[in-house]
Amino acid sequence: MKKAVIIWLLLACVVTFSLAGEEGRKKVAVVLSGGSAKGFAHVGVLKVLERAGIPIDYIAGTSMGAVVGGLYAVGYDAQAIDSLIQLQDWNYLMSDNVNRENLPASQRDRRNEFIVSLPYRLNLKERSGKVSLPRGVFTGQNLYSLFLNLTIGFQQEMDFNYLPIPFGCVAADVRTGEEVVFRKGILPQAIRASMAIPGVFTPVEKDSMLLVDGGLINNYPVDVARSMGADIVIGVIMPSDENVGKQKSGNIGEIAEQLTNFVGKEKRLQNIENTDLLITPRIHPYGSMDFQKPAIDSLICRGEQAAMTQWEALMALKASLGITGSDLPVRERQNPYLHLDTLLIDHVSVEGVPPRDVKWILRMIPEKIEKVTRNDLDAITARMYGADLFSRVTYRLDGDQPFDLVFLVEPKEYNTLNLGIHFDTRDMAAILANTTVRLGESYNSMIDITTRLSRDPYLQVDYSINNGLFYKGGVSYRISNNDLSIYHRGRLSYHLGVMRNALNLNFSEFYFGNVQLNLGAGFDYFDFFNLLGRSTNPALRGVEDQLYINYMINGVYDNLNNTYFPSSGQYFSFRYTLHTDNFIQLQEELPLSVLKMNFYKPLQLGHKTYLTPRISARYVMNDSVPHIYRNFVGGRKDGHYLPQQIALQGSAGMEVLGNMVASVDAMLHHEFSPNNYLYFHLNYTCHHDHLHNLFEGDAYWGSNLGYSFLSIAGPLRLELGYSGLSRRFHPYVSFGYHF
Repeated sequence: MKKAVIIWLLLACVVTFSLAGEEGRKKVAVVLSGGSAKGFAHVGVLKVLERAGIPIDYIAGTSMGAVVGGLYAVGYDAQAIDSLIQLQDWNYLMSDNVNRENLPASQRDRRNEFIVSLPYRLNLKERSGKVSLPRGVFTGQNLYSLFLNLTIGFQQEMDFNYLPIPFGCVAADVRTGEEVVFRKGILPQAIRASMAIPGVFTPVEKDSMLLVDGGLINNYPVDVARSMGADIVIGVIMPSDENVGKQKSGNIGEIAEQLTNFVGKEKRLQNIENTDLLITPRIHPYGSMDFQKPAIDSLICRGEQAAMTQWEALMALKASLGITGSDLPVRERQNPYLHLDTLLIDHVSVEGVPPRDVKWILRMIPEKIEKVTRNDLDAITARMYGADLFSRVTYRLDGDQPFDLVFLVEPKEYNTLNLGIHFDTRDMAAILANTTVRLGESYNSMIDITTRLSRDPYLQVDYSINNGLFYKGGVSYRISNNDLSIYHRGRLSYHLGVMRNALNLNFSEFYFGNVQLNLGAGFDYFDFFNLLGRSTNPALRGVEDQLYINYMINGVYDNLNNTYFPSSGQYFSFRYTLHTDNFIQLQEELPLSVLKMNFYKPLQLGHKTYLTPRISARYVMNDSVPHIYRNFVGGRKDGHYLPQQIALQGSAGMEVLGNMVASVDAMLHHEFSPNNYLYFHLNYTCHHDHLHNLFEGDAYWGSNLGYSFLSIAGPLRLELGYSGLSRRFHPYVSFGYHF
């Protein structure tokens, strides 16, 4: 018994002295500088510090240093941060784009037609309005969503000393010109403010402050780490590149980066002097906007290499701290949500809008959420933002599991004028302009105005009454002017000039996830012009100005992830229309019945190689057909010139085929580098005046071979096509989103 007591006393002394040594040792801070993409080098440095067994008691950073430091502070180790960085699509994160599958079904073919949005304010009651400059190119919605995803459990107002590693970061208040140090607050908001590059991302408004990238004032915040209690500072800073002016083109990222060289130069020099162990990765030739995967890999390796050159100094530091072994000390505080993917939800609510709008917004969210994954949260947030009604959509999780899920929305206080541009060898230049005006304070009533300025211009005005994202009705008016060149077996047959006035009544439009159903009626008035040789050309005989009354039902299933080069999902659509000239008959006979269907689905053949088969068909079920409703086949996009137009890749112009047309197309595409594609189309088209005789009619083969680069302003296409209809090769060049 006496022997056991002595052993326990000895053990207690050892533990006491160990704890006293740990409490008594000097505190180590790691400080990470800003640098945008160059900041990925921080991850490599952290890997070496972990390998060396250096304890990190505090961590501070600015801009990308705040991002990496914040993630490390909430519990991710260096390897986990490396993996997270590698998994991200940085082109997507650095934009406000919404993945196509998360857009409302009504916007999936329209949202990516515009390359710039200019904000303006319009007050209908006061009859006033003004155009204002945007605060930044991007709102940072996608980056903020990422920070929320990775900081679950630490999204409330809090003291950053209570994170697994105490953390601090820096932003700048443009209203006062002063430095703002975040040691408490909302963690993802603080990180987002610290990296709000002026001109690139919109500033963060907090209280009376307008916050931008802290690198403008303090890009390397050693003084912040010292104020937190650090005795020893290990710093990581990106060296100035003397050749940067020769290699860069003066883009926004470079300008913002170079501002730190004179705005915060004095503080930078002071903080370098106040660093105990300085690590300077060699980042040349990579710059602040190099977010491509090969550059990220290299930058992480550069950080690791730079830290390894300081290995002896790290070992000496470790010895001075009285630490033996290579294992990192266990963090006193752990993040219980770090590896938790499925979250339990008790209640869902919305903040940021009047109570009358909360119920409407909740319809965008699944009716009952009891369990939700992190990816599900991202998708729900993206769908709400994709509705284009809010300038920002975020969330927080209150309490412990089961959480209260609170969505925070910022209604748009302005309208946007959206602009797109397109050039091709057929239409030359075209400009698309669009704006949506909310009537009054309600989200239920909208006017959408779209116009295309080109050789074939149109103006469309839509008034819609919405009931959430699942139902809408309304009325639309469209006036278009088309001067069409119609070919026959490759030779110009005639020009068809037509002005179309269309008034459509949308009785009901329903959305169920990826399904869209629509029931409506409309009036079409066609005014024909430029019909030279009408009396001698059989195709134009009987073409007269006419009013038609139509009824239609159509449905779409669409969950494709990309409009131009899809790699997942599928698309199916049908449209059944009855055309009359007196509400019940056409030319005193039965109404003209028309059915159109379209289906395609990408299939993966190999790494970044896909085959997308497509079937299109249109059947006009009457023998007597007004010329304007016949089957016009050709061009690169369905419905580009006429609503019933069937695209035919490789063709030079449109041709009129029989009442029954079926086209089978297969596109093979391969992404050989990010956003660079090679593609090949092969199509087979057959037609006849009757469905049962379809395969007895004429048939044509066609193909095209092309290259495409998906730029931020839309795809660049260079292709050579061949059409069996024309029996000729057709070069084609285009740039910009197709509209």
